[in-house]
Amino acid sequence: MAAITVIAVIAALSPLLFSMGNDYLTGTITRIFVLGLLVLSVELAWGQTGIFTLGQAVFFGCGAYVGAILAKDFDITDALLILLAAGLFGLLIGAIIGSFLFTGRRVSELYVALFTLALTYAAHRLATSWSAVGAANGIPGVPYPTIFGHELDSSQKLFYLALCVFTLFFFICYWIVNSQFGLAMNVIRDDEERAEFLGYRRQLIQVIVFACTAGLAAMGGAVFAVSEGFVSPSLLGIALSTSAVLWVVLGGKGTFFGPLIALAVLQILDRRMQDAFPSIWPIIIGGLLLVTIVFLPSGLFSIPAVIRKQRSKRSQFQFDRVNSEGP
Repeated sequence: MAAITVIAVIAALSPLLFSMGNDYLTGTITRIFVLGLLVLSVELAWGQTGIFTLGQAVFFGCGAYVGAILAKDFDITDALLILLAAGLFGLLIGAIIGSFLFTGRRVSELYVALFTLALTYAAHRLATSWSAVGAANGIPGVPYPTIFGHELDSSQKLFYLALCVFTLFFFICYWIVNSQFGLAMNVIRDDEERAEFLGYRRQLIQVIVFACTAGLAAMGGAVFAVSEGFVSPSLLGIALSTSAVLWVVLGGKGTFFGPLIALAVLQILDRRMQDAFPSIWPIIIGGLLLVTIVFLPSGLFSIPAVIRKQRSKRSQFQFDRVNSEGP
């Protein structure tokens, strides 16, 4: 599997990365793994189950605030406890919202998208004005996390923390998608009425998926808080939610590898392109998104397959033409 190979290569080459002494590059790759948890949550919800959510940043930001408050205000720096607390909080909030959205009725993708978009806006406004969580200033100076009493006080240690957490949940998500439950998720995504006709408990599955993806996003936020050392209301905002959807669209929903590659490429290019072309770069991204939605619904990384398909059709057409003309 390509994604497993990439993870293994990154882990194997990490000592070389550290020997370069480039903390910025190390931090960028760490951030890719952290945001990768957010991408996995969007892919599970939308790409695998058809729940088009524009509010995953709400759970990501909530997890970040939970992690920051535990570490800074309660002096709980154990990374495992922080991850557990953030995940449970996200799971609880996701279950409440998911129950409201899906229990007792069938809702469209547009309804879910608009509801979660409004939720994102409300959460951002609340965090900006709530002094208990730092208001617009957020929570700076989050302490380093610890593992079994050992402080992860360097970019290299934080890199391995993010890598291990991402790898663990990547394999869990991969296992879920390839299980019987994953099959039920795909049936609901493709045809809700057929899923109910076949006996699947659509509402229950949607609530479970929504809650679990909220917990996953929250754990990603917790890792972000302890690795970056700060939390701000922007983590709850519309920009991060739409960016997560953008990564999935560009990479191709229905697969884990494409969206993760899209995330990595854009994270590496984003800072440099914004500095070089501050007014044009957002237009380029918007154009890519539009082209992908209209012409490449399976994502930019489906281009080689599309080219092969077109070549196959052209070859078949020429073959049929030669046969029809006869000797």
